[in-house]
Amino acid sequence: MKRQTEDTYAQLKNLTLAGTRVVHIASHEWERVQALLLTLSRELNVPLDVWSRSGGLCRFNERGTLDRTDDIPEPMALLEMFHPSGLAGILLLEDIQPYLEPHHHQVIRWIRELCRLPVTPGQMVVLSTPQPGLPLELRKEVPTLELPLPDVQVLRQVCERVAGEQKVPLDIVDGSLLEAARGLTVMEAHLAYAQAAVERRKLDASAVSFVVREKARAIRQSQVLEYYEPDAELTGVGGLDLLKDWLVRRGRAFGSGARDYGLDTPKGVLLLGVQGCGKSLVAKAIAAEWRFPLLRFDLGKVFGGVVGQSEGNMRMALQVAQALAPCVLWIDEIEKGLAGIGSSDMTDGGTTARVIGTFLTWMQEKREPVFVVATANRIEQLPPELLRKGRFDEIFFVDLPSHAQRQEILSIHLRRKERRPENFNLAQLADKSVGYSGAELEEAVREGMFLAFDKGAEVGTEHLLEALLATYPLSRTMRDEIETLRRWAEVRARPATRHKPEPLPNANAEAVPRLRQEMRNPFLPEGSR
Repeated sequence: MKRQTEDTYAQLKNLTLAGTRVVHIASHEWERVQALLLTLSRELNVPLDVWSRSGGLCRFNERGTLDRTDDIPEPMALLEMFHPSGLAGILLLEDIQPYLEPHHHQVIRWIRELCRLPVTPGQMVVLSTPQPGLPLELRKEVPTLELPLPDVQVLRQVCERVAGEQKVPLDIVDGSLLEAARGLTVMEAHLAYAQAAVERRKLDASAVSFVVREKARAIRQSQVLEYYEPDAELTGVGGLDLLKDWLVRRGRAFGSGARDYGLDTPKGVLLLGVQGCGKSLVAKAIAAEWRFPLLRFDLGKVFGGVVGQSEGNMRMALQVAQALAPCVLWIDEIEKGLAGIGSSDMTDGGTTARVIGTFLTWMQEKREPVFVVATANRIEQLPPELLRKGRFDEIFFVDLPSHAQRQEILSIHLRRKERRPENFNLAQLADKSVGYSGAELEEAVREGMFLAFDKGAEVGTEHLLEALLATYPLSRTMRDEIETLRRWAEVRARPATRHKPEPLPNANAEAVPRLRQEMRNPFLPEGSR
């Protein structure tokens, strides 16, 4: 991350020396943007002026503080003044995004005029906005730089400042308090540290849990990402032995010895299969097994109505994931987020295609240890470019549990209910639950306990059997679809278990009323049935 910050400064410096008249910096962190430009202005020995709608025009003095020089409420007068000036200097226009809307055409036109002035090294206007995205008129003439989220060194400065402001003792020798705030902006980290200092009256390792809670809240506010504390383990996932063995091997590849050996950082895994068979549970278990932070990424919430908002949401989400690396990025039901990519040019001007293209390129090119776990139920909605090698390390097919796996799953859920599995006839229960998913078996255990409690008895095999018989599993109404998916997976995906799939029960499925969404094969393209 420090390298990324240095790269941003180097790009900015080179643009200035090359005579670029207007540059756009996208970042919420106004303090870091000002510090970046102040460093540049001092290195080039030129003044730095800052304008905002509320503060007017100010100039940084030698002490690094701002002196107000003029009360200019609108940027038009400032641009008109800056346009003919041949003097060297940097002008930062903060939160300029409202003036880049179509109804402020004059401002956009003046910025274009600035871009066309003769080259004057050291004279530059910087447009600062919280998110990426420029009007179409400016995209070809104004380069955009994005400031990465703060690294550990910046977070150290924030933590030290908070300790001084709150007058509390500081102990960050082990670095855990700094690591806990990774993925936050400077303002969010300052707030988290300040609240921890107020509550704990000190800043040390004991405040880590508080900072993590604040980080979860701050990330959740983005409405695109959600921070999870992993609460599952691979041992708590029934079956899927081949998948679990593969994940254990991949987990070892995150160690330093793997880099020395010449291994690439693992990219991720795509889990395809029947609903309710543990795909989402595996994502949580991976993070717990590897002791990585877990981020749930909702692709569907990336898209916004404001111009540039969708692209900004995507970049923000990827920035947070990279800042938290190593971490697990979990995308549940990825096909829903990719819906409509094929008709994007006709419906949204290509926004969906561009945003998803950014994501797929990032998956292909990323070097940070961000392990992507994507789950999908409907393969026909997945674009071919997602399924090709290079995006994910492997594609696994998660089928309905076999006889032995159903016994294992029932045992796991009985133990969670503080019952001894050996007191139940698991073989009989497995015999009566052919075609049941893991979620349906879990629900049968829960329902069996309700039945036993209602009868005033201790739960036993007979109560679970009663619950199973009262359940109509999805595999009966979608038998043909699951069979089709199995045939597809035989040649296009790796099985998640070494157990052969069992034939599905043929219990007069045609006599069962079917919903409209069940009438069409969800695993085949439109028109195939």
